[in-house]
Amino acid sequence: MNKYYFIFFIWLLPIYFFGQFGYQALTYFGIQSTYNQGDSYVATVTDFDVKQIAAQTNGYVVIQFNTSDGEVVEERLALPVQFAQVIMNSELIPVRYSESSFSPIVMMPIYDLQQNVIRVNLAVTLFGTIVTILISFFASRYALRKVKDGDDEIEIEMMDEITPAVS
Repeated sequence: MNKYYFIFFIWLLPIYFFGQFGYQALTYFGIQSTYNQGDSYVATVTDFDVKQIAAQTNGYVVIQFNTSDGEVVEERLALPVQFAQVIMNSELIPVRYSESSFSPIVMMPIYDLQQNVIRVNLAVTLFGTIVTILISFFASRYALRKVKDGDDEIEIEMMDEITPAVS
């Protein structure tokens, strides 16, 4: 098998970015749907933790609330540091809940910030998708040319004349 066929694996990068873009889009429209059509509740914070590991700071919050049907909903939600700062000192958090949504719980204090973060993620993944598609296209053209024509033959010539040693 020709080694240039492995260059075609670069197409996995745009596929990955496209998948990430799709996930971010589903999340964005999910929080919009929950915000617009979900029921409002007040959730109790049962656990909250923010961890700093090297240069990364993230955490989680565990919230609990009762729905109008009498169901107790307890959910652990991941929190980037920007979100954690907003709700850090809150014991009660207003939430919107829609069980059928892609993002069933939206915490009201961080809704606008969450939308902005997702928009930035969408822009970055769209840019990554476009750039990797372009790179993959040119890499595939190169690979096809090399598979079709083969490797270039390198010929080494001596340019200096060798004179015999005089003794």
